[in-house]
Amino acid sequence: MSTPSPGFWKTGGRPRGAAASGSNPDGTTNPDPRPYSGRDIAFIIPTKDRPAKLAALLESIAGQDVLPGRVIVVDGGESVAEVVRRFEGRIPVEYYECRPPGQIRQRNLGRAQVRDTDRLVGSLDDDLVLEPGALSAMAACWNRVEPETAGIGFNIVNAPPHRYSRLFGLILMDGPIQGRVLASGANVTLQNVPRDIRTQFLGGGYTIWRKNVLDENPQATLDTRWAHGEDLRFSYPIGKKHPLWVAAGARVRHEHVYDQAPPAEVFRYRGRILSLACFYFVQSNPELSRLACLWMVAGSALARLALALGTWNPGKFQFARGQVEALGIYLRCLTGRSCLEKALSE
Repeated sequence: MSTPSPGFWKTGGRPRGAAASGSNPDGTTNPDPRPYSGRDIAFIIPTKDRPAKLAALLESIAGQDVLPGRVIVVDGGESVAEVVRRFEGRIPVEYYECRPPGQIRQRNLGRAQVRDTDRLVGSLDDDLVLEPGALSAMAACWNRVEPETAGIGFNIVNAPPHRYSRLFGLILMDGPIQGRVLASGANVTLQNVPRDIRTQFLGGGYTIWRKNVLDENPQATLDTRWAHGEDLRFSYPIGKKHPLWVAAGARVRHEHVYDQAPPAEVFRYRGRILSLACFYFVQSNPELSRLACLWMVAGSALARLALALGTWNPGKFQFARGQVEALGIYLRCLTGRSCLEKALSE
């Protein structure tokens, strides 16, 4: 695991000390029964080479009507220490450097700094902006859901509202109910929800978890250049044991950073890895269907090929090509002639 650089520093924070806890019948632990407040939340923010985006996120945290207990910034790129220093005295901010960088690696380094008194641990992408009242709405949601709830997601409100597509439903890529994981392994978007919803999975960069849930469920990573599906692989098994929610009133905006359009080979790689990651997820959860997953990947590849030919879009063509390659790899895996984990790492 990466360790903080010798120059790490922090401001604010809370004193160390263990919170009281109880036990569930299944042996898992519950936090103490006190109502949650903003100060119970420790945010972890992995960041890399986005000083302006990070500043906007920290400003939105500083402008909340209630403040979190800790804000742990883990920097994997060119130093943003000066950006973070501007918020000293306004929020309880801490700064760490992580070398080499990596989203999961940086997130794990941040979790290593979490204390027993941090009852809730949130991970925020550095291109999020919290809308006014988001933290008080999040704390209120924690206080009204089931005590055994494992995690609650923020509501990304600048995403398009979900509209069920019968065509995508036919190839098992979409469903009518937000937050569901389909038999094919596809997940129905949980962004821009009109009310609090119970969900079967949560995203990684806009979610708050009970600390003891993270302690009991360390996040495993695959050796792959693109960590697609990590959040689903982590949250879905937890959702089979504990309630997961999205808080409609905890509103955030996800202000994506769009880089220069990638070359065609990148689309091919993404098509292959996205499909292989779906196969791996379905294979890891036996209640899901391998046949349904094969149908979904084959159907979406055919749809993309038709769209690519109709619009002469080389990116879509290469993405579909990668999906077709993944189908061949997975069929070889099913017959024992190839290894799915090895294919994901290539």
